[in-house]
Amino acid sequence: MPGGHRLALSRRNLLGLAAAMGGGLAVGPLLTACSSDAEPTSSAPGAVTPTGGTLTVGIASTPDTLDPGATGLALTLLISMAVFDPLVWWLPTADGKGEFVPGLAKSYTVSDDASVYTFVLRDDVVFHDGTTFDAKAVKATYDHVVDPATKSKSGLGALGPYKQTKIIDDHTVEISFKEPNAGFLHQQAAGNFGIASPTALEKYGPTGFGNNPVGSGPFKFDSYATGDRLTLVKNPDYAWGPAALGSGPAKLDQLVFRIVADDSGRYNALQSGQLQVAMNLPPNSIAAAQKTQKFTQVTIPAIGTPSGMPINVTKPPTDDPLVRQAIMFAVDQEKLVTAVQFGVNKAAHNVLTPITPGYNEAASATYAYDPVKAGQLLDQAGWVMGPDKVRAKNGEKLELKIILFSGGGFELPTQFVVSQLAAVGFAASTTVQPFTAAQVSYNSGEHNLGSFGYYGADPYLLNIWVNSAAIESGFNWSHYDNPAVDKMIAEANATADEAARNALYEKVGQTLMTDAIYLPLWDVNGAFTTPTDVQGLHPTFNGYVTFHSATAGS
Repeated sequence: MPGGHRLALSRRNLLGLAAAMGGGLAVGPLLTACSSDAEPTSSAPGAVTPTGGTLTVGIASTPDTLDPGATGLALTLLISMAVFDPLVWWLPTADGKGEFVPGLAKSYTVSDDASVYTFVLRDDVVFHDGTTFDAKAVKATYDHVVDPATKSKSGLGALGPYKQTKIIDDHTVEISFKEPNAGFLHQQAAGNFGIASPTALEKYGPTGFGNNPVGSGPFKFDSYATGDRLTLVKNPDYAWGPAALGSGPAKLDQLVFRIVADDSGRYNALQSGQLQVAMNLPPNSIAAAQKTQKFTQVTIPAIGTPSGMPINVTKPPTDDPLVRQAIMFAVDQEKLVTAVQFGVNKAAHNVLTPITPGYNEAASATYAYDPVKAGQLLDQAGWVMGPDKVRAKNGEKLELKIILFSGGGFELPTQFVVSQLAAVGFAASTTVQPFTAAQVSYNSGEHNLGSFGYYGADPYLLNIWVNSAAIESGFNWSHYDNPAVDKMIAEANATADEAARNALYEKVGQTLMTDAIYLPLWDVNGAFTTPTDVQGLHPTFNGYVTFHSATAGS
């Protein structure tokens, strides 16, 4: 075991996060309700908490895979946290501070340079398929994530400078990195690294596991009707969950995720009782639900990148920095969240959300809404306003190709953005594609503007969507290739000192805003609308809830 310091599994400050919980790739707008409650709901004194039954959660999109190590969607991680356990949980506390608590690891040590993490494992855990949990399972899980055949999207990027997982003995494992990786503890708790049954990984292979997930969590995979619903059933043997979430078996018999892509359909299903939780309702439905006083809004601020539009820096006309800066000045995010989102969201002006470590408040002031300035920049770039109110240069119109992925809640906000861009002389065409098709379009650079938003556990999430290595197959949909920024992000993640590390991320954030590679629109949050009698939804720092103690109500 390498020398180093021991980190207790106890309360810990959140690397400078905001002190109030009220205040992957995100699929769907995660909206802040007018009155939010990020703490789990509780029953009245003396009330009997119902157990058993089925809780049906309405989600807007189809998961890309059920393999947390392969997925690129935050939605999959919401589901995987019910099926898989991490080595260590990172949970919010009532005072807004974070707490590392035991998961499948009883304790851990970290080397002084944060390059080697050693975990002492539980010896009483059994996977859903009967396989005994031990160090081999941890190694198999991490080997699976880095296996090229897995085609990991978020997990591989989140691992950073991964070196190896080494078995010390049956119940001790060492995860090491080629250089310091100060963000790893937060990353491993975010959902991508839920420990999988090594038997199932071998049986189904790197791609088949996504249709046959086997973990050790409070719920077991039962069935999946693609495009319709995913059914999980109670794991009656579960006895190793954190006390904060309920250490014993789940209270529900079944947890069902029903795919209802249509926003109004999801709200109607909630009203009729077909759903007990509706995730990411549009702002007008959230406002309407609250007026009825029959529903509770659970809203969870998230660490990550705001929902917004990556700007392709390689495709004309957005290959010109002046054009990109004009776009940034032309859009009024404050009016967007007021006029389009019913005031239930918070305007974003940065590449990181305010509760994310390394958030640069000064960078948020880089672009104030200023259509006159936008016009001046376009004049400077040689784009002349025509009689049709569309600018042109050398016979070419100033036109943007906008591609959105479906189910992301970007359609109406994009109409607003397009109208504001039109006011300064842009034309635009917008198409909506399924996520998998849109990702291909983004990676190939067919767009000028796309749609994006990312939950994370650490500012190292920037590596996932900014690094030049993530252009062709990852999430760098801005096609931004800046070795200096790649180096700064790597240096930050290799810096154990918190203040120095955050200072580097702040510098990265300012550079990205100055280079105008991303149009932030609103801060990502988790939004869950439920009848008032649904209880026991516990928040995480990733905009999710856990279902360990959830009950379906009467």
